Amino acid sequence: MDIDINIYEPVLTIGTVAKKLDISVQTLRLYEQEGLILPFKTATGRRMYSLHDVERLRCIRISIKDHGINLQGIKRLIAMVPCWEFKGGLDNQCRNCPAYYEADRPCWSIAQVGEKCKLEDCRTCPVYRIEVNCQKIKEVIYGHRKESDSETK
Repeated sequence: MDIDINIYEPVLTIGTVAKKLDISVQTLRLYEQEGLILPFKTATGRRMYSLHDVERLRCIRISIKDHGINLQGIKRLIAMVPCWEFKGGLDNQCRNCPAYYEADRPCWSIAQVGEKCKLEDCRTCPVYRIEVNCQKIKEVIYGHRKESDSETK
């Protein structure tokens, strides 16, 4: 039997995720407040998380506990992802976007974004959906280049 799993579908409650990661609900809310995670919110405001969100959170926890990186450091690492490379390349729209110049937080946590992102749901954006691998952060940030570089050789 084939089971089709959508890792981006929000299926887990905040309490379930907190228990799974052995952290408090307040910690998950802090990560959301800091812009590290974007839980889906139902019409009633209930937070729901996908398996991808859980992996992102697991990586955040490893970065804090095992590598001594604080929340500001994690935000800066995520901010290093060149979002324009996932949005059709660097152009004037990207150069005029605050995310191009901001280096202290993820692009999805910036209130006023550029034209390419104004109407987009950040949870569905390829920048937010980058495959999370906290053991190989450079591949997370620059992995897409490796594929495009090998195609041109």
